[in-house]
This record gives sequence, structure tokens and C-alpha cells, in this order.
Amino acid sequence: MDNKDSNEKASIVINDIVNEFERLIPQEPPLGYKPVQLTNDKVAGPTLYWPLGKDYYEIGLNISDIFYNQLAFQFTQEFSRMYCDPRTNNWFIELICHVAALYMLDFLGAKWENDPPFDELSEYHENFTNYRSNLLGAAFSKVDMVKYQISNEWVEYQVQKLINKEYTNRGKLLIMAYEILQLFNESEENWQIMPYIGKCSKPAPPEDTTNLLTNRNAQPDFKQLLKEVPDYIKPFVEKLTDKLGVFKEKDTEETI
Repeated sequence: MDNKDSNEKASIVINDIVNEFERLIPQEPPLGYKPVQLTNDKVAGPTLYWPLGKDYYEIGLNISDIFYNQLAFQFTQEFSRMYCDPRTNNWFIELICHVAALYMLDFLGAKWENDPPFDELSEYHENFTNYRSNLLGAAFSKVDMVKYQISNEWVEYQVQKLINKEYTNRGKLLIMAYEILQLFNESEENWQIMPYIGKCSKPAPPEDTTNLLTNRNAQPDFKQLLKEVPDYIKPFVEKLTDKLGVFKEKDTEETI
């Protein structure tokens, strides 16, 4: 932002998010730890800027003021890309970024309720919860709730559309993230899948992490992901792929 006071306020929630990432994912991001330059870009943001810098990451947000809930949601989505490898992108990375953003709103709501940064924010924790509810409420309002509730294959159907490169709006992606978050919440170790996601893509980014020019438009490779992840999170990846239905044959009849 344009003034020091706003930036100091923003750093409160940014530091909480970064520290939680480091706690959940002890291994470093695929391109290593680097400084992050954070700007408020009301034209292009929120985004992780491309091309990548060799010595830093640069994130642009799109906020009108220091609204901690909005700041947290946008920053978490873009920061997650660093842990999935910012050289590539695919629908699964987009989905995981949404999952992480929902998780972080839950985390900050609980953290600030028990330990607010200072007295002025003693009641702010409710805003994280309300913001999350409003985002999901808006998303669910555009979905046929009867079909959503009675179908165990709603997520699978949305995934098939993504695999077929059909359009799926961000509201449905957010609902999918809401469903997937339940699996992540079964164990904190499950978040350690993130540094493996980017390289398990077709095409995969170069093994040389100094090579920053690569094809960002990829497809996830779930078979490779199952091979790459450590044994202790393989059961989670199997649950996740089953939930997504990525190894199942699907018919083409539209159900939603």
C-alpha cells in the first residue's frame, strides 16, 4: 500500500499465513526460499507475476484497503503457487490453491479468536468465518442443490469437465475445494503433498530449478504423483484421487 501504517497492518496477517505454511510444510518450495515482493495491483491482481525473477517472487493483490479476510484469501491462493512450483499451472494446482485459502480462513479465525494480534482486533476473528461463509454461500447459490446433495459424483463430474478443458466457474471450483478440504483436515501431514504437485504435471517443469522459462499450461499427472509422494501420505493421495474420480471411466451424460 502507499503508507507504512497500512503495510504494517498487512504484515500481521501475512506473517501468520507464512508461518503456518512453514509449520505445515517443513520442506522448502520447489524453487527454494526467496524473498517475496508484495504489491497492490488493482489491474492485474491477484496474481503471481510472470516471468519469475531469479532471486525473488512477486505477488500482486487487488484490495481496496487492509481487509484482513480479503488479504488472507488472495495472498494464500498466490502464495500456494510457490509451494506447487510457480513455473507451471493446471486445474489441480488451481483447486489446491482454493483449498489452502479456505483452510487459512479457518485457521486465522481460530487463531485470532484465542490470540488476537492486539486488543483492537479482539473480535475480528468472526470476519474470517463470515467471509468464508459468504464466498461459499455465493458459490452454492448458483448450483442445483438437489443434484449436489443426492449425487456422490458431483465432484467427479466437475473434474471430468476440467480434464476435458471445459469451462468450470470459480464458484464450482470453490465448492470442490470445500469438499477436498475435509480430506486435508484428516492429518496435517497431508499438506506436504504440495511441493510434489507441480513436478507431477504433463509437461513437467525442468528438473533444473534455475530454468524459469517453461510451459505453464499443463495437465496434472496423478499416476506420477502417487509414485513421487512419500509413503506416509500415499493413503491420502489415494483418497484424494478417488474423491476426484480421476482414474474412473465416466459417461458423458450431464448431471449438473
